[in-house]
Amino acid sequence: MLDLEKSEKLPPEKRYFNISVIWIFYFRLVIRLLYRWRVPHEAITLLSIIFGLIAAYFFYVGSFFLGAAAIHLKDIFDACDGAIARLTGKGHLIGRYLDSLGDFLTLTLTILAIALYAWNRGQSIYLLWGMVAIVSTFIQCSFFNYYQLSYLDIFGIKTLSSRKDEGSRNDLDAGSSSRFGRILLGILRVLYKIVYGWQDKLVATIDNSMAGNNRQLPPEIRFGNRKLLVLQSALCFGTQIFVIILFALLGRPQFSLIFISVIMNLYLLLVLYLRKRHYSLHRGNFSPVRQATEE
Repeated sequence: MLDLEKSEKLPPEKRYFNISVIWIFYFRLVIRLLYRWRVPHEAITLLSIIFGLIAAYFFYVGSFFLGAAAIHLKDIFDACDGAIARLTGKGHLIGRYLDSLGDFLTLTLTILAIALYAWNRGQSIYLLWGMVAIVSTFIQCSFFNYYQLSYLDIFGIKTLSSRKDEGSRNDLDAGSSSRFGRILLGILRVLYKIVYGWQDKLVATIDNSMAGNNRQLPPEIRFGNRKLLVLQSALCFGTQIFVIILFALLGRPQFSLIFISVIMNLYLLLVLYLRKRHYSLHRGNFSPVRQATEE
């Protein structure tokens, strides 16, 4: 009997509502079907990448409805591969890196395809909006991932998963015992660090700057605010995909580039303000000297 509890990253009492799940509300049904059909999580990751590439093609040629359908399927499969890996206990770092790099490839190409579609029709300004939207998409999601992974480090069920600092892993051989597997893992890890490494460092630097002297707060206080995580969950890839789908169904997918670049960046600034305010509210509640005195 399928126990979906095994697919979760957090124990029940520490879970928070992820806003982006609203756009794929039926994904747990898909998980059940994929598990019943014994579809390997690696195949699900590849399906996610393939549908993302198909979506980019359809947007480029102006088939907006088909593009919207394809990128929605990309989002669904992207939400299921990790769950299936946890359910079957067969997760490995090759799949983890391939998933993240697949997101980068497909979302970059999809946004670029939308921009080129508009550019080919004399709307050259959208090429610029496309570049801004690509950078914005990954910066926004990097902030969500940073705080989500910080929370998982404290309260999560220990699984083979993402790390805030991929350079500090001590499990690089997990799931890659063959020579080919180790070579592939090494290549994917280098590519991951090139694509995401600078983003992770940027986010960590900004967060430390916001925290200031409160960087020494206990992790449970610094990163354990579930209300903030709920708000920040709207910054993950699922929301950008939903925005693209919405404007595609309205026949103006290029407007999604402006929305991601302006509205969602304003939302990012709002949640960062709330995060900084959270740190400020705990100012003086903890210090190494005070801790030593209490001990």
